[in-house]
Amino acid sequence: MDRIDTAVVGAGPFGLSVAAHASLHGPTRTFGEPMRTWRRLMPPDMLLRSDWEHTNLSAPGRAGTLEAWVQSGDGERIEPLPLRHFLTYADWFRRTFVHESDPGDVSRIELADGGVRLTTAAGDEVQARAAVLALGVTPFPRVPAALAASGDPRIRIVLERSGYDDLAGKRVVVIGAGNNGVESALLAHRAATGSVELLVRSRVRWFTEREPHAPRGPVRQRLYDLAYPVVGFGPPPINRFAIHPDAFARLPHAARMRINARLLRPGAAPWLREQVEGVIPISEGVEVVRVESRPDDLVLSLSDGTSRPVDACIVACGFAFDRGGLTVLAPELRSRVAVQDGWPVLDRSFRSSVPQISLVGFPAEGRFGPLSRFVEGADFAALRVAGSLATHSLAA
Repeated sequence: MDRIDTAVVGAGPFGLSVAAHASLHGPTRTFGEPMRTWRRLMPPDMLLRSDWEHTNLSAPGRAGTLEAWVQSGDGERIEPLPLRHFLTYADWFRRTFVHESDPGDVSRIELADGGVRLTTAAGDEVQARAAVLALGVTPFPRVPAALAASGDPRIRIVLERSGYDDLAGKRVVVIGAGNNGVESALLAHRAATGSVELLVRSRVRWFTEREPHAPRGPVRQRLYDLAYPVVGFGPPPINRFAIHPDAFARLPHAARMRINARLLRPGAAPWLREQVEGVIPISEGVEVVRVESRPDDLVLSLSDGTSRPVDACIVACGFAFDRGGLTVLAPELRSRVAVQDGWPVLDRSFRSSVPQISLVGFPAEGRFGPLSRFVEGADFAALRVAGSLATHSLAA
């Protein structure tokens, strides 16, 4: 059986960054296909909204930035950053700073011999002193109760697919008021579906044009930088909490949740408005209250008393932490991960109530705020986790 200090489950921006820092303090290995969600589920021609300076993975001494990649001769600076270039950069980062990686999945983690024992999908076992779960958002989709209870395979979660060609000629309903929901409706429409309708519980909010790459004069650019220090985190001045996670963590829980909800309020990009509004029907102020599965279709009963017979329902309602999504943990271990007010209880070093298990990325949002959802947050998490691992390694 292999023995290592730290197992990092997940190899996205947070997992790779944590591994790069943790490897300074002992043998560290990542598990999982590198950048799986980005590589498999995002549109290949996507342009990243975040600006160049806020899209860095984190390595010791800031040696793994996008600029360092360019200086190495392997990359070039392109703004806005295309997804394919970001993936090439992430591959360079992994080759350079992550010394051990296993592209296979972990099927089970349990406590053993004072640390954790991981069993991979291939049946191999690895003993580690600690495990850091960097699972991203995909294990935690928010699905309305009536749809979750149905279990009908014609109800699909948007992150389970990246194409809509099989929906050609079919009646489709998309549920969700955020960018994913609106864009999913557009992609379904482009796939020549028979009909597409977007259902939203509240209303669709159209974001104004605040992209960092828009041309501005020197004064307007300075004002923009002051008002929006990081793209995608809501209005000033409360967006400052997004870049000060420790200050966010010191707020009372109710205040954190209100601020978080406002900073991450669902909405759709301006370019989507141009292509969706007036083209795809949008029903606002409704939600699905009952689902009837019939051999030839689904019937969605709505809160306004109307119904929709459809061939497929696509759910894009965002994400909500659920301890049940930590399926990689053995059931008895999972039950020991304390949850309060809907979020895992974490200390300042991202350790859960089980000291051998740390959670970074989305599950840390309840304590550290929206920075935990974005690449920009990888540096804060990696430094904090690695510092804790170093302390406990010395103590051991």
